[in-house]
Amino acid sequence: MFFVVLAGLLAMGLCAGGGIAGYVGWWAPRQDMAERRAIFADWGRPHSFTSDGLVEGDDATLQVYRFTCPQGRCPVDLGERVHDWLVAAGAQDAKIEDVTRCVANGFQYGGPTCTWTWRVKACRATATTTGLEEVPLGWDRPLVLNVRIRECG
Repeated sequence: MFFVVLAGLLAMGLCAGGGIAGYVGWWAPRQDMAERRAIFADWGRPHSFTSDGLVEGDDATLQVYRFTCPQGRCPVDLGERVHDWLVAAGAQDAKIEDVTRCVANGFQYGGPTCTWTWRVKACRATATTTGLEEVPLGWDRPLVLNVRIRECG
């Protein structure tokens, strides 16, 4: 009788432990991934930028947006486009002057990498501008906006 009770308790413990492990190891990360995907869908992409698609992991989701300036000539309002998108996404500390400077100087080889961080729906969002590829004068120049959402919950 003792062994039957012990076996029953062991089976219940394994089921409960497996359920908890399944929730923490599989269900919760999948829920976080779905939430991060929904956030990106709500934001859309910055005006005239293309998307390289989502890269998803258990703890973070990355979206890469690109804008190419033909022959190195960028639209005058490119910084404003990035600024408007950042503010709409929730980066309230993104100042128009800083964003415009980062976008304009980000095309220089070795130029600044600018980062904005904010919270959205209990997640941490980070946007970083890069455009640091060495490109000869007069060639198309890319501006890359890397956006990462992580640490949800």
